[in-house]
Amino acid sequence: MKLRIAGIFAALLAVCSATARVGAQAPPITSRMFSMKNGMRVTLVHTGTVRRAFVALVLETGEIDEPVFGPGLAALTASMMLEGTVARSAKQIETETAALGTSLIVRAGPIATTLTGDVDAARIPRFLSLVADMVRHPLLDTASFGRARRKAMHSLDSTLHNAADLSKQQWRAMIFPDGPFGHPYAYGPTLSQLLLGHVRNVYDDNYSASRAHLYISGAFDDVATETTVREIFSDWKAGLPQKPVVLRAATVHELATIDQPGAEHSVTWIGLPVIDPANADFAKLEVADMLLAGHDSARVPLDIAKLGGGAPRAGSTLWQRRTATYWVDVLDVRTANTGAAIGALFDEIADVKREAPQEGEVARARARVIAAFDARNNSRDGLVSLMEFMDEHSLGDGWRTSYVKHIKEVTREDVRTAVATYLDPTKMAVAVVGDRARIEPQLAKLRPILP
Repeated sequence: MKLRIAGIFAALLAVCSATARVGAQAPPITSRMFSMKNGMRVTLVHTGTVRRAFVALVLETGEIDEPVFGPGLAALTASMMLEGTVARSAKQIETETAALGTSLIVRAGPIATTLTGDVDAARIPRFLSLVADMVRHPLLDTASFGRARRKAMHSLDSTLHNAADLSKQQWRAMIFPDGPFGHPYAYGPTLSQLLLGHVRNVYDDNYSASRAHLYISGAFDDVATETTVREIFSDWKAGLPQKPVVLRAATVHELATIDQPGAEHSVTWIGLPVIDPANADFAKLEVADMLLAGHDSARVPLDIAKLGGGAPRAGSTLWQRRTATYWVDVLDVRTANTGAAIGALFDEIADVKREAPQEGEVARARARVIAAFDARNNSRDGLVSLMEFMDEHSLGDGWRTSYVKHIKEVTREDVRTAVATYLDPTKMAVAVVGDRARIEPQLAKLRPILP
């Protein structure tokens, strides 16, 4: 078992091979959602023939609920779920999970905390009983809090010595200056000052039925599963539903550098806020992203690879949160190639703006986007993540069934227009971690496009 801090949807952004099955209609699934009297929502998704199910209890609480003084509090609270309950020790939770033939994973992400596992259909009741005990009766004692905080401090120590994580931390702080998304990693001084009382407050305020959505995906008995869910969760306290919170990313044309004297490599995060998935242009932006930097054979990664020197890496991400979506390209290159790598990105953006890409190139990008979507539709956990994503953005099931059609309709001119409209380098925030003395002269040559 392990605590993973990344939000559920991060796993969905992995790019599948273009040789995968492309363009098929979304596979047939049946799903239904019901709500219980205490406010808990349940979505049952029937897919496949193997008698297994992916189970995810999603709580509407995460980084978004953290106070200014408490970065890392959501993850610390989530980790306490694995430290024992009133009836089970941490060791008993581990033993029981192993007996169920699964891994119990707890994640605290930007807007949600989840407990997940993939189990044999016959073991759904036992798994749900375990998860229910963890979220309803956690021990939350001094000894387990001490263990959880020490683990978090150890993890943080290794994280903040990593150039990629430092760059992410700095970049996110620039575009989310006033909100919890601005600190994807905790800080040692603040984490060390968090107390058990802070964790208990988070738990009391946010771990309740009205903030819970249970997803079960796979091949299982619908009626029996609903009966089990109601028996186990019907007397869970309702609590208070989450208050609407709108966090928007700021468009800032700023440059920040973190000095690592003598570093042979640099890591750059460069990007800006963009439209949300509900926007009609989002499909066009997805194809444009895939063409520019969304996979190893995209334009920018190929340009970076030509620079040579220790397996340079480049890749972009469309990070999608309700009202706070951004596009970012991450460049990990030799220090001497920092400016050239950023310049390659600027050149490719300018080239696409100037002339629409050839149809063959656009077709390959469309195929990769569709392949990634197909992969999500063909796994139990992928479907749960997709359902959660659709619920977060209020997209409706019609979005899923028409997704491939919309991607296929993206044209060469749509890609050019999307890049021209949404990926303006003069509005991008840039965070570079590396040897400042060697990097600064390279960056100076890229101004005024670079801030």
